[in-house]
Amino acid sequence: MATGAIDEASNMKVILKHHVSGSPQETDMHLTAGTIKLKASGGSNAVVVKNLFLSCDPYMIFKMMKLERHYSDSYTPGSPITGYGVAKVLDSAHPDFQKDDLVWGLTGWEEYSLITETNHLFKIQHTDVPLSFYAGILGMPGMTAYIGFYELCSPQKGEYVFVSAACGAVGQLVGQFAKLQGCYVVGSAGSNEKVDLLKNKFGFDEAFNYKEEPDFTATLKRFFPEGIDIYFDNVGGKMLDAVLLNLRVRARIAVCGMISQYNLEQPEGVHNLTSIVMKQARMQGYLVFEYYHLYPKYLEMILPKIREEKVVYVEDIADGLENAPAALVGLFSGRNIGKQVLRMAGGEQVVRNKQVILKNYVTEGLPKESDMEAREGSIQLKVPEGTKDAVVVKNLYLSCDPYMRNRMKKLETSSYVASFETGLPLSGYGVAKVLDSTLPDFKNGDFVWGMTGWEEYSLIIEPDRLFKIQHTDVPLTYYTGLLGMAGMTAYAGFYEVCSPKKGEYVYVSAASGAVGQLVGQFAKLLDCYVVGSAGSKEKVELLKNKFGFDAAFNYKEEPDLDAALKRYFPEGIDIYFENVGGKMLDAVLLNMRVHGRIAACGMISQYNQGRPEGVHNLMHLVGKQVRLQGFLVGDFYHLYPKFLEMIIPYIKEGKIAYVEDIAEGLESAPAALVGLFTGRNVGKQLVVVSHD
Repeated sequence: MATGAIDEASNMKVILKHHVSGSPQETDMHLTAGTIKLKASGGSNAVVVKNLFLSCDPYMIFKMMKLERHYSDSYTPGSPITGYGVAKVLDSAHPDFQKDDLVWGLTGWEEYSLITETNHLFKIQHTDVPLSFYAGILGMPGMTAYIGFYELCSPQKGEYVFVSAACGAVGQLVGQFAKLQGCYVVGSAGSNEKVDLLKNKFGFDEAFNYKEEPDFTATLKRFFPEGIDIYFDNVGGKMLDAVLLNLRVRARIAVCGMISQYNLEQPEGVHNLTSIVMKQARMQGYLVFEYYHLYPKYLEMILPKIREEKVVYVEDIADGLENAPAALVGLFSGRNIGKQVLRMAGGEQVVRNKQVILKNYVTEGLPKESDMEAREGSIQLKVPEGTKDAVVVKNLYLSCDPYMRNRMKKLETSSYVASFETGLPLSGYGVAKVLDSTLPDFKNGDFVWGMTGWEEYSLIIEPDRLFKIQHTDVPLTYYTGLLGMAGMTAYAGFYEVCSPKKGEYVYVSAASGAVGQLVGQFAKLLDCYVVGSAGSKEKVELLKNKFGFDAAFNYKEEPDLDAALKRYFPEGIDIYFENVGGKMLDAVLLNMRVHGRIAACGMISQYNQGRPEGVHNLMHLVGKQVRLQGFLVGDFYHLYPKFLEMIIPYIKEGKIAYVEDIAEGLESAPAALVGLFTGRNVGKQLVVVSHD
């Protein structure tokens, strides 16, 4: 525990008990407690970090040995093991790192570390991907794969590529890079499960279990009858000897590692090196840190591929520092599947964050669930240092709204709301609980509604449309609809735009939806005659028996909409609350009364059309002196207190009813949103993210 006055904390760490020879054992390491000062001394360029993820890597075995000549110093027995990791800065004397920055690089196998050599410490700029990725695909292993394949091997489309230890942290990436280059790719691994992963997850053309192959040379001839252009060597030994016999002219071998040799007292001899001469092959070893200056270039290449799922990454995550020795030892027996990572426990939270992202733009037609995808990112549950006017929230309920359909398109012309960005979470209205805030108007524990992300947690940096919830004696879900944007839309459209009078004739399309059900009830409270249309008999019954409409009809059963409206409005329509557009609007225009008002709230029938239907009867606006007015609810939010003053008593007195269609779980959000455009919902469609 921190002692506060002297900024000191207890610090669990994994130390090396003694240097090893042969295969390392868990007993070669020991978990012990120490203390650490959480302040970086001035003028030192040092940083103090809290470690979040630690990386287990094959090169670490050399550091566990007592080696006289090596590119990396041996560990010191009695001191913490070091390696790559992901951490959060607690204090810094370095100008490039600030408190609360997230970083990756070399750190200690301990809860907290004082890092004095920061030349290989990288600030993390992209947090829309899992933080653990910076121990792998976005860290040292990713750079190792990138440099070895692209910089050393200079691959050409159509070449033949072989990757050993292909299911590991590096190999799984090399194979995918090669496939993106249009190469033929074969990988080897040490179990049938891993072989299946290579072919079915990572997209290798072929793969084999080397433990089931008595003759590597024959195996490689079987998979590469024309020879190998590129070999990415992670194994060495007998596999390298077999590859040398199967090389094509001017082949390239990137020597990343030789894990089969690491536990041997005397490395195996490689006998077929004369093939290097005969085939004019190039065999090159390399150290990744010599290429870290290319890291920005690598990020530019890899991040879009991760977001677009053109590259996938498998991690094997162990939890808790106490499991670190077993995780590292397992690496050398092939126990891991994918990148072996250790997730630290406790401390200030950086949590995994389930999100719904837009995979691709939907230009026309109905959106599909497959246009969206649930994935995991990570988030820091504190507002980043130096960020003004921001809040971190835990999302409880998300609203599905028709306007979101336009945001799923790549809008070429300016619009009142921007397109969603592919690869990033959708956003929309929701209800949330504040976890951290730099704004005086919002405190931890406050409930709020407004624009948020389609994810478990969100950092909201534009909170001007965020409203604190004052009334919690009504269902919180109501703030996604009745007491939120939908309610304000109905209120502003009906009262402010249409200026209704007692006894007028009111027609509402899409009347059982989030907005329509309210407009009809507002009109009845003003003693208007109200008719609504909906897309099913169930919804028609709801309009008449639940919401008190005078009449309602199923538009799908009306072959002539003009005749249907004449039947329900023989004297014409004073107010039309427009949610549909298209043929319905055309029929309404024929039935408007003099000085009628049309509030154009939405036109959901047109959102999935490549080219909107033509509306032919607009001349009736002139003859009937009708006002057709579009509006955006955002222009009326200054009236929200006035709206609450009206609506809260109506809710409590039972004068307003509200029906919700609730989907459970963030993973159900794509189906809920898509269902909105086929009329599958009954009432206000919302998604429960958490019942907190």
